[in-house]
Amino acid sequence: MAKRMGLALAATALLAVAPAHGQSRPNTLNWGFINEIETMEPYSTAKRSSQLVIRNVLEHLLVRDPKTGEAKPGLATAWKWIDTTTLEFTLRRGVKFHDGQDFDADDVVYTVDYIKKPGQQISFAAADYGFLKSAEKVDQYTVRLVLNVPTPSAVDRLSQTLFILPKGAHAKLGREFGAKPVGTGPYKVTAFEAGRSVELTRNENYYAADWGKPRLDKITVITIPDPQTQVAELARGRIDFLWTLQADQVAQLKGAKDVTVVSGGSVAVRFLSLDAAGRSGANPMQDKNVRMAIAHAINREAIAKVLRGPLSEVIHAPCHPKQLGCVQEVAKYPYDVAKAKALMKASKHPNGFELAVAAFTENGPIAEAIIGDLREIGIRARLDFRETSAWIKDFFGGRMQASVVPWPSNGIYDVSALVPLFFQGDQGDFTRDPEIVAWFKQAGSIIDRPERERLYRLGFEKLAREAYVVPLMTDVTNYAYRGNLDFTPPVDGYPLMYMTGWK
Repeated sequence: MAKRMGLALAATALLAVAPAHGQSRPNTLNWGFINEIETMEPYSTAKRSSQLVIRNVLEHLLVRDPKTGEAKPGLATAWKWIDTTTLEFTLRRGVKFHDGQDFDADDVVYTVDYIKKPGQQISFAAADYGFLKSAEKVDQYTVRLVLNVPTPSAVDRLSQTLFILPKGAHAKLGREFGAKPVGTGPYKVTAFEAGRSVELTRNENYYAADWGKPRLDKITVITIPDPQTQVAELARGRIDFLWTLQADQVAQLKGAKDVTVVSGGSVAVRFLSLDAAGRSGANPMQDKNVRMAIAHAINREAIAKVLRGPLSEVIHAPCHPKQLGCVQEVAKYPYDVAKAKALMKASKHPNGFELAVAAFTENGPIAEAIIGDLREIGIRARLDFRETSAWIKDFFGGRMQASVVPWPSNGIYDVSALVPLFFQGDQGDFTRDPEIVAWFKQAGSIIDRPERERLYRLGFEKLAREAYVVPLMTDVTNYAYRGNLDFTPPVDGYPLMYMTGWK
């Protein structure tokens, strides 16, 4: 808590000297960010929010159209399937990295070799890049990505992941790359203070991208972990843009002068992870009656509407209904305190037990609401609130009995962006059910859509039948910005700030 307070004060100090928009910085934008950004090296951070900032500096082969969600040309101008496990890309010519180095196939090969190197500590390596086997250079501007198995979602994934690294600079800079990244993107990092702020300055030598040219001279990303400070700074004009606002922040800002509040699409969901596999040691979550009691005890409808907003929907499987393979017609656990108490009495823990419910950033209020509901059935729950990096370390290290998990799937409309990390035996899997692992692995390695959907259905049905996790709700992405910012909420919830500008 002291660290969060210190960051809030530091943000306020930074903002105290920042003039309001329309004064001495007419073509700049201050972006208030809830999370700390410790590094600008995309493969060294497990924070999707940090990777969102990095997208302004390093680029993908493909770009997600923010209005349609379709993959469009990025560093690659064209692509085609050679066979079921080989994608060929024609690379854009005339592109230079920020240090003047030319971009070509060698950089793509270097990037894939880097993330696939044995022993490399790559965040979400299996979930994001497990489908990749290798990259092969055909010629200077043609490269092939070879996949481990047929992956129907590969093109969609590549518009959200695989940040292309500069072969020369990345190897030379090593650890320094996180503070002084070199990319091909529309913005360069001109100042970086880990955990506090990032200054992005327009790349005047940016190529003629299909989507256009960057319009803002400068974007400054400032960490403001306290929601109330965020609201105050936006209302005063010291911050121009906020992303992922909570429902109460939206309510406070709707009457603010010269402030626009909008909601956009998302494929993010939240679920309550329960350690049914006993990864953290023997614990009550291994009792099916306890898990079902917890599922019935949580008033998910109230939590969704009050804390995430009226557009948030309760889910019955831990995936987004928009995603291919997501099945919501499974066993349901309606809010029923009496039934939850009866299940507790029938369990091996009729007198209740102590339980820490872990959460980070905006998930804290959700965890607190769950804790209140669990206390009604005799579970002596408490909040274990963490900074994001600390939560990631202990959750994926298998040390949490219960935790609120938010997952945006990188905006990918296929459950293959979610299940490998949480239900296929990887570091986020607290279920470790052999049947579910087998079904999901097979579903992710075939092209036959009906068969994929059948296998995913089997997996999600058993997850629900055994109450291995408690699905909570879909997310709603709320934005607030000042003045006449030219901004359209993206369909996937990931704003591409390099495409914005002042009207």
